[in-house]
Amino acid sequence: MANQRINQSFLALKERVVLLALVRRLPDWATPDHLTAIGLFGAGLTLLGFIGCHWSNGFLVLVVGGLFLNWFGDSLDGTLARHRSIERPHYGYFIDHSSDLIAQTLIVVGLGVSPYFTLGSSLLVLSLYLLMSSYTYLRVVTEGVHRLSYGGMGATEFRLLVASWALFAALLGSSATTAQAYGFVVLDLVIGGLSGLTFLGFIVVIQKDLARMQREERVMESLQPALVREPSILEADDQSLIEPAAN
Repeated sequence: MANQRINQSFLALKERVVLLALVRRLPDWATPDHLTAIGLFGAGLTLLGFIGCHWSNGFLVLVVGGLFLNWFGDSLDGTLARHRSIERPHYGYFIDHSSDLIAQTLIVVGLGVSPYFTLGSSLLVLSLYLLMSSYTYLRVVTEGVHRLSYGGMGATEFRLLVASWALFAALLGSSATTAQAYGFVVLDLVIGGLSGLTFLGFIVVIQKDLARMQREERVMESLQPALVREPSILEADDQSLIEPAAN
């Protein structure tokens, strides 16, 4: 769908080397759809692992394993399609990004229902993820540009952040989600503050994009020859709205 894919995340270059090495070693019977299914399975496994952590921190093994499978499937499905030149622009784009939305929802909600986070903070994080995803898809439609990262953070960095926080919170104990300040959970205050700053940054970016698009469209209009303006449907007379009946 997009004419250009831009990934400027912190790990993008090293990750690309790893993905190219992996995709060359995949068996011939493996398809992008298989990898997409593996990614979704990994997200579901992560959710189950987070729920299981209420009984034992040992379930963190499922969390980390699920995040790895989600990375493996999600990162390699498109890479495999491009490597074998079997891209399906519309089907591939739709299934890839709809799967991403489902997978990230499972992961973030799983974190929220785990002992290591609060549900309110996780839903706030999820809302910001969906907001940035909507912005990404708008850029694809309006400019043909698909950004895979913002501020150096991409999907891979996000998975590592989720895993790192879960392991840290498990070592820290219940204080990670119970410590309070001014009558609020400290974790919620921090996530709320960061989310507010992110939302303000999003508004600034939108304003800059709109100003740039307006300048570009004015330049294009000045370069186009004057065209004979056709009457709009509101200006058309009654006769022009009459269509011949079917035989």
